[in-house]
This record gives sequence, structure tokens and C-alpha cells, in this order.
Amino acid sequence: MQGRKEERFDSELAIRLEGGGKAVARNVSASGVYFVTDVALEAAQLVRFSLEFQDFPSGPIEVNCSARIVRVEEQGVGRGVAASISSFEFRRLPNAGKSSH
Repeated sequence: MQGRKEERFDSELAIRLEGGGKAVARNVSASGVYFVTDVALEAAQLVRFSLEFQDFPSGPIEVNCSARIVRVEEQGVGRGVAASISSFEFRRLPNAGKSSH
């Protein structure tokens, strides 16, 4: 069994699932994500989603990810979903409240 290679970061990031639905990322690494959602997802399913980082040092960015679900855990009304990220793309967002004075 292989161990994790990348450091994981605990988070409370909002995730926007492609096709509708929301989730909250509980931890993220360069190769995977664990999130909680009420959307019905299944192991081995491909999923696309976006994460927004509003407080990024150079201004807000969005990360669009493609991932394969490796595990789904029922958690009361929601589901905990572990997914292995296969690709991601960064996109700079307009900085609505930017004030550099």
C-alpha cells in the first residue's frame, strides 16, 4: 500500500460541482481532496469541480479540477467524498474589492 506523497491542508473551502451542487473541502493536497456534500456520488465516478481562493496573495484565483472518486462515506445527511485529482487548472478571478492605496 502506498502512502500519501503530498502534504494535506485542512480547509473549509467552498466547492462548486460541475452540473450543479455544492460541497465543502475538508482537506486538500496537490493530488487529492476530501469534501462533504449532499450530492449523490459514487466510487470510481469522474467529477469536475471548482475551488475559489479569495485570499490568494496575488489576488483571487479559481482552480478547476478533474478527479476520480476513490471513496464515499455516509455522514448523516451528507456524504464524505475522497477523490484523486487527475488534473487542475488555475484561473485568475477579477479582484472586485481591490484597493492598492
